[in-house]
Amino acid sequence: MFPSPRWRQLIDERTREAVTVLGRIPGVHGFVVGGSVGRGEPRPMSDIDLLPIYDDPGAAAATAAGQAAMVDWWAGSGRAQTLDLAWIAFTVDEIRAVMAAGAEALAGRIAADRRWFHGIDKAYGGRAGDPGDELTGGFVAWLTELRFHPAVVTARLAQWRQQALAAAELAGDPDEATATNNLRESARAVRMLVLEGWGERLGSMGREWTRFERLADRHGQRGLADRIAVLAGADVPTAAARAEVAPLWLRERIELCWAARRAVGEQVTEGENARDQHSAYALHVARKRPDLDGPWTGTPEPHLDPYRSDLRRVIELTAGGV
Repeated sequence: MFPSPRWRQLIDERTREAVTVLGRIPGVHGFVVGGSVGRGEPRPMSDIDLLPIYDDPGAAAATAAGQAAMVDWWAGSGRAQTLDLAWIAFTVDEIRAVMAAGAEALAGRIAADRRWFHGIDKAYGGRAGDPGDELTGGFVAWLTELRFHPAVVTARLAQWRQQALAAAELAGDPDEATATNNLRESARAVRMLVLEGWGERLGSMGREWTRFERLADRHGQRGLADRIAVLAGADVPTAAARAEVAPLWLRERIELCWAARRAVGEQVTEGENARDQHSAYALHVARKRPDLDGPWTGTPEPHLDPYRSDLRRVIELTAGGV
């Protein structure tokens, strides 16, 4: 399986189509084009990430309906494409208020509101869907400039620590499947805490564990990264072996992503790619589609008790203890 040589052109055309068609909905001011497409770093399997900016938040329902119709049309037209336009959205009024108040106000929003906590990373390095949209363009540039401001980093560190500790507590649940899912959620939060402390950020879920390892190499922390990956069920030997017995739909995605990553010259092994896709979708299944769970996710974790013990030691090392 190979991506079309026209994949970049297709992503560009569909991004313009989505911004133009959905931008006609009354109450929609514009869109931030985020993710790898917004940063000008698309891959053949990239989602199109749009963050709506509303004059009237009542337009959200019509925007979601338009998104669904567009994705359905793209799938039926011969080449499916994901348009990620979910719950991260902002209003013109709140953007103006936060920008006027400055970095401390942004940090306060990040601490109190998941839209801002996740949205700042989704929008990082992005662009306005309409180049003439000065408000949206200025907002994206402002978020990007302040992403690593000390107040913002402090707020994000606190949030990741809180998430790591809360999930670690739930990892003691007597139900082993529930305990496993929370063990892995805690390990993922610890990973993000560590990254934030390094002054780094992740990108696509489909590449994030390999990127984490590369960043750990750069910071001289590969041993810690490997330890966290094991706790999350995302070490290459374990996850790649589980991927071999994954559902057919996931094995198809693994092959497509392997071809796509080679097509752009990414330095990644076949095992790392299988691990990245398996870990991303095992997480999606745990969070959204537990009906798809099975032996391929490794749930419950066979080494649950020693992993829970090591999670506490890693949290002690990175987050000041449980």
